[in-house]
Amino acid sequence: MKKIILLPVMSMYALTAFCQQDSLLKNFKFRNSNYKAINLNIGGNGQFNKTDFIAGTTKNSGGGGSVGVNYYTAQSTDKILLTASAGIGSYFNFAKSNNTGGVSRTNAFSVNPNFNVLNKWFSNSKFIELGADGTASVFTGKDKSNIPGTTSKQSQLNYDFAVNAGIGTGRLENITDMQNALWLSKALQASNSLLHPLSASELNELGRTITAANNTRVLDGRKRTQFVLTTIDNFFQQKGLIPKTDINYFSNLNDIVFFAFNTPRLSGTEKFIRFTPAITDYKNDNMQNNNASKYEGKANTKSLVLSTGFNKYTASSLIHQNNYGVSLNFSYNDVDFSDRYFISGTVTSEVKGMLKVKQASVNLFFEHAIYPNTRTIINFNLQPQLGYQDVNKQTSLFGQVDLTGSLNYFISYRTRFVCNLYGIYRNNVQQIQRPVELLPNAIQLNAGAGLIVSI
Repeated sequence: MKKIILLPVMSMYALTAFCQQDSLLKNFKFRNSNYKAINLNIGGNGQFNKTDFIAGTTKNSGGGGSVGVNYYTAQSTDKILLTASAGIGSYFNFAKSNNTGGVSRTNAFSVNPNFNVLNKWFSNSKFIELGADGTASVFTGKDKSNIPGTTSKQSQLNYDFAVNAGIGTGRLENITDMQNALWLSKALQASNSLLHPLSASELNELGRTITAANNTRVLDGRKRTQFVLTTIDNFFQQKGLIPKTDINYFSNLNDIVFFAFNTPRLSGTEKFIRFTPAITDYKNDNMQNNNASKYEGKANTKSLVLSTGFNKYTASSLIHQNNYGVSLNFSYNDVDFSDRYFISGTVTSEVKGMLKVKQASVNLFFEHAIYPNTRTIINFNLQPQLGYQDVNKQTSLFGQVDLTGSLNYFISYRTRFVCNLYGIYRNNVQQIQRPVELLPNAIQLNAGAGLIVSI
């Protein structure tokens, strides 16, 4: 009789727990006043080798380096959702080769600035969004040799700039901190580190505490670790939720906060209408033997995209996530390109072209993610696209289906087992960039697996 009574009681408890997780994840609101971060990257490399052949000795040497800086800021309030980033990176390399055929030197240098900003203003359930993004690349290279007829110079400049404007309803919230709050509560309860199971309000407050800890800027890495752990520990201490702070308590706290997967997990529904004008410009010059011969390539693309649709991200439980959406897209692309070849400053060959591409398509996506624990993610993503296009008044249907899957399985802190699946079906798809071309129809399926070991 006791077993008969116990079974429905335990079932109700489990159901209530899962419903509570589901509700907390769906209703969590990620809020931070103003988070800022600056990343500086510096790197270098060098190499030298000497090889003795019968015909003579070959020596190769070279080196290179890179430096970059990136700035990121984010703000999430009830009225505003702002993300912005900007950065610039540069790279240089040089090499020298000395063999019986002669001496050759190679030098190259590139600079790559970029920026991205998107701001959404919310009023009740409606929003207006405005943003812009851009990238550029400047490259120059030189190959010089004492062998006649083998000197060349190359320069390349390209940039992309786009403006994003839209209106809509709904909001997508980042629920990663709430996910980790639930994992932390579950781990502490399993190790008997809690006086009682956390209530819904306490779990929600724990999620907000994790957000506050992670989004407070502390420059010193060790001090930041101390700050994050102290902030979350203060929550449990002030609420009187823990009987003692033993090694099990702190190991679980450190493990979940710093070593759990923190890939962004969203919740909510968003309906939108977006308008995106963009421009892309490309220029490439390649000169041989002091202008004895030269190639000059240019391409300019102007585009307009209008899209409307909805996205829905649903946290079915702590372990399962279902995301799906559909959009109707209209685009117009105007591509102007030219290729010119010179001999001693005189044009010997020239090809010019204009391509006007109009497309209307329906895009769908479905994604299912499984989080069996804080160390493992299984992900499945399907994105079909079907549309109608007009390429210089030549009309046709086109379609593409992308399939991806992945498994990232935790073995140890230094070892992971990874599986990847990628498949594509493509029919009559036009590539609207440099070079402009009709991509070959294809069916591809690739799969792989392996171990990632950190030494």
